[in-house]
Amino acid sequence: MSFVDYIRLDQEILTGAASRVQRLRMYPYFDLAHYILMTISVRDDLGTGASLFSRKHPLSCWLSSMLMCFAGSISANFFLGEPVIAPFKRHDDILLATLVWYFVFYSPFDIVYKVSKLLPIKVVLSILKEVRRTSKVLFLKISAYSFSIKNLL
Repeated sequence: MSFVDYIRLDQEILTGAASRVQRLRMYPYFDLAHYILMTISVRDDLGTGASLFSRKHPLSCWLSSMLMCFAGSISANFFLGEPVIAPFKRHDDILLATLVWYFVFYSPFDIVYKVSKLLPIKVVLSILKEVRRTSKVLFLKISAYSFSIKNLL
């Protein structure tokens, strides 16, 4: 087996894996990874007083976490001239993001936060988030293409 055959085999494996990942549904696994990373970033921004702040002001803590989780959709809707609160129409996304927020801020001994901050877990979550991002870019590219074809006809 030569080096060229080895590279070709790797490309075939990668192509097969990419097509399998492309067929996966984004909800809930990939969205869950995004929500965990965004909620952790909110907690990190609060600093050492995160526990105290989340207990004194749970609504503002929840709202800031939801804004972080749905910031991309909110800004995209703003730039496209659509309703800004449209991402909040899907109740299952709000419920999942709220559950993640609750576990990150209120789990016993901060176990969810500490486990999510471990480097191997954070790398896996980041990879899942990037798969989600590329899937959305592909979806938007297909939508833009179909929109341009309709306008040309």
